[in-house]
Amino acid sequence: MKTFLKLSITIFIIYWLFKDVDFSLLLKTLQNLHPFGICATLLAVFLSDLLISFRWYYLSQYTHPFVSTLEATMLAFFLNIFAPAKLGDLVKIYYLHKKDSKDPKHSSSLFLIERFFDVILLALLITFSTLFIFPNTIALFLSLSLLALIGCTIFILLHRKILHTLLFFVKIKKIRRLLFHIAQAIQSNLTPKRALTTFFLTLAVWMGYYLNNFIFFLFTTDFDLNFQQIFTASTLAFAVSAIPLTPGGIGTFQAAFILTLGWYGIGKEEALGASTVLQLLYILPATLFSIYLFITKDFLGKKDVSTKYI
Repeated sequence: MKTFLKLSITIFIIYWLFKDVDFSLLLKTLQNLHPFGICATLLAVFLSDLLISFRWYYLSQYTHPFVSTLEATMLAFFLNIFAPAKLGDLVKIYYLHKKDSKDPKHSSSLFLIERFFDVILLALLITFSTLFIFPNTIALFLSLSLLALIGCTIFILLHRKILHTLLFFVKIKKIRRLLFHIAQAIQSNLTPKRALTTFFLTLAVWMGYYLNNFIFFLFTTDFDLNFQQIFTASTLAFAVSAIPLTPGGIGTFQAAFILTLGWYGIGKEEALGASTVLQLLYILPATLFSIYLFITKDFLGKKDVSTKYI
């Protein structure tokens, strides 16, 4: 039933994306994109990939070489283009285990920590974006309430006794088990100081995502958007893409930008063309890097193909 629902939603999104689209206008939009902005965005995306890899490098307490974390990150990004529900992320755990002979349980705990902080930051960004969309007292109250809730959640996760007491009140077994595993991962791998550092590293990662979009819309398109509008549109696109409906968020990413940019007077064809190119720029560095790895590395062993038979 779940698979059928996801498939139905995916088909509907694709139908909605191309319904009543003027393909001549779409082609014109693609032709009007500036090459300098495309190159600058591509460079910014690769730099943000390096930052994401460094976060894992820090989380592992430098037990994995930075090159290994970069390779694992790029492979995960690449495979997420095809894998449903972002299952490509699991290759990061497998790759680091095979390459550096580390316990996969350790990498799995780091994966949970990484995802936990990503969810926290995305929740904050979504909340503050609502202040731009609905600038009123209620939105401000909700934002501050969510911020307080997130702070309490982090505090509880860092204190084992409090967490174990509260988990008894969680009736849904899967949620209770997930919270317990996340808490174990944080408590085993992070001191309060390292948790704070990880938070700021995650903040830097997400600021990198936004920088990619700012560079793209300011220097590649002629949309005449301000920073607030780009921030709001990007947040919605990131939030929708995080929902594992389609592999790599393909389709949902474009739908979010079409909807949001439409609020600012950008036509469907323009938003569709620009967001498709932007997503390709997000994918391209990981794709090229992964192709290089597939050619030069032996993924079932620990040696490069070039030295395997020497």
